[in-house]
Amino acid sequence: MAYKLYDLSQPFGTGTPMWPRWLSPDILVGKSSFTGITPAGHPEFPLLRGGGIGGGAWVGHLHCATHIVAPIYCMDYGRTLEKIPLENCYGSGVVVDFRYMKKWDRITAEDLEKAKPKIKEGDFVVINTGWHKYWRVNEYVYYHHYPGLTPSAAEWLIKKKVKAVAGTFAALDHPLAFPPLEKTIPHLNVEYKKETGKDPIEEFPDYEPSLTMLLEKGVVCIPNAGADIDQVTGKRCTLIAFPFRLQEADAGMVRLVAVVEG
Repeated sequence: MAYKLYDLSQPFGTGTPMWPRWLSPDILVGKSSFTGITPAGHPEFPLLRGGGIGGGAWVGHLHCATHIVAPIYCMDYGRTLEKIPLENCYGSGVVVDFRYMKKWDRITAEDLEKAKPKIKEGDFVVINTGWHKYWRVNEYVYYHHYPGLTPSAAEWLIKKKVKAVAGTFAALDHPLAFPPLEKTIPHLNVEYKKETGKDPIEEFPDYEPSLTMLLEKGVVCIPNAGADIDQVTGKRCTLIAFPFRLQEADAGMVRLVAVVEG
């Protein structure tokens, strides 16, 4: 049977958008030099096809672009990245359409119950909020205004025994769910109070509760989906997201891919 692959992952490299409160750079260094000359004293550097020298390094966060968050991120006893079972990163699933959602909307159990296509037990679930349109366009809106999961949504997904949850959000939890917000993201704290007249810590008292609940149950969690996602939204397909095998890591970038048959 014929099939087509769709890339749902955002690229990482120099200038990759990151949480504004994380100041460390994300850069590629030591890019290959196509001089055709092997550096003196370094015979182990083979000349590449065309005369280049292989080499390079990544300096930056592992919670970058489209990535898996390992359970060790939330709990001392959790699995590290390389210990996540491969079967948890592959399977039949759906890309559901939540592009109707607006700034600071909350994804609830009721929203998931009504999602199309219907989410089945054991699915790999990808949620399209439409927020990927702000990636590299408006980082403030991307990181601070996206619709995020609520604990009721996490409970619903756990009861469905889903194997993975990915989405076009900067984190699985709502952007206000990082208390105490006046310390973690003070400008967002001011904005939310001014616009809504509400205290975010009263509405979002727990730190990333949905992510924590999902990781505790072994659900693979993948923020920052995007790229070709609109082309497969509303479809049932095979979904794949294998991380690189980095030891002792609490996260790692993935190539999130949808495979559509027919």
